[in-house]
Amino acid sequence: MNKNLKISDPEEIVRKGLSQMRAAADDITVPEDLSRTIERTVDMELGHRRGRMRLIASLSSVAAAAAVAAVALVVPARPSQPQDTFDTPEEAYAAVMEVFGQIGQNIGKSMSYAGRSIEDVRKSAGDNLKSVFQEAGLENDDDNVDKIKK
Repeated sequence: MNKNLKISDPEEIVRKGLSQMRAAADDITVPEDLSRTIERTVDMELGHRRGRMRLIASLSSVAAAAAVAAVALVVPARPSQPQDTFDTPEEAYAAVMEVFGQIGQNIGKSMSYAGRSIEDVRKSAGDNLKSVFQEAGLENDDDNVDKIKK
């Protein structure tokens, strides 16, 4: 830029700067085949990308076909028929009753664990409420906790 520009006049700075840019743009020589060169480069790059996408699509379809074939070989064509495991209905009934007994025992254990947990939660909640009432300065905090527990 010119050394004699007034820094206090921004419009003058912009006007002179633009005029110098126009003069510099006229000095640049542009090859005549620049547009064609850019088009060829873009087409070539897009062609490479299309080729990669086709390769990925082909490999994906081959992998999917291989997976389907592997599943078809592993899974039997006909479902197997269940076989009788007991000789008499009495044996089957006894086995069922045994399994139901085990289920009942497991449910009983779970209920006792749950009952103990509920009592622990109630005790903890009561203790927490008691401390809240004490901090709040409420009288008869034991009565209030007992009301809330019920």
